[in-house]
Amino acid sequence: DETQLQSPAPGALHPAIRYGASQALLQVVALARGVTMAEVLAAEWGLPQPSAPVPIHAQSGHERYYNAEKMIVRRIDSLPHALVDDQVTQVGRDGGEMTRYIRWLAGRIGELGGPDYHPTIHLDIYGALGQICDLQPGRMLGQLYAWQTAAGPYPLRIECPVLMNSREAQIETMRTLCEYLRLRKMTVQLVADEWANTLDDIRAFVQAGAAHMVQIKMPDLGSIHNAVEAVLACKSGDVGAFLGGSYAETDLSARVSVHVALATGADLLMAKPGMGVDEAISFTQNEMARALAVIREARN
Repeated sequence: DETQLQSPAPGALHPAIRYGASQALLQVVALARGVTMAEVLAAEWGLPQPSAPVPIHAQSGHERYYNAEKMIVRRIDSLPHALVDDQVTQVGRDGGEMTRYIRWLAGRIGELGGPDYHPTIHLDIYGALGQICDLQPGRMLGQLYAWQTAAGPYPLRIECPVLMNSREAQIETMRTLCEYLRLRKMTVQLVADEWANTLDDIRAFVQAGAAHMVQIKMPDLGSIHNAVEAVLACKSGDVGAFLGGSYAETDLSARVSVHVALATGADLLMAKPGMGVDEAISFTQNEMARALAVIREARN
């Protein structure tokens, strides 16, 4: 019964079980109706039928340079994510290493991508900004300005700039940073990730104005109806909806995430599965192109 797509599962089932079961239900309904999963979701929520691709975000893993170059050659919309697991060598005690890396990215985008390619540089720094600046707003703002300048002329997004000990503290610190950026008319955007793990969490960040974009981690939200609601909550609050998850997801869940993104008009979709870049991007692009082609053919 397709109504189960919009009804929370009873009991205390693990989110992974709800994630997988909801995918199966969605695929069954799509097969029964003879339409794509994206069309089922759009119809269930009264959304416009999908007609345009969603921008793709790729992540480099530990290959911060080689994989970033592969993304640039493929002209990905948002890159390279990059893992920060050694703050000293990857960010620097004063942010200098990250500044150099961002400057290198901007240079390689210009060299390899050409003048008509203008992606967003998106970096997940796992709270490193707060650590190197001792959570002092003025110092954090100055460091963000330095990184924004290094990224020019390309837009910059910083995911998880700070990492606090509670959701309330995370929201308040992020809200303050967003407000300072607005007052200073800076263009760097902040992405909420940690502490934005459930639909209620995401709504709290949106309502507080504590992020310019939220990563919606689909496996954490359980049933995919929560992912749909999370995207819609972001869009209603004028906050970017980044439909993400894990590079370790299956090919089946990656396919479903493409259809959720198409149906909801998400602002950004993580390429998955895998962190070799090529396979994740190819898989995501192919599924998106295939779904849109089937939808267009059905209309004609």
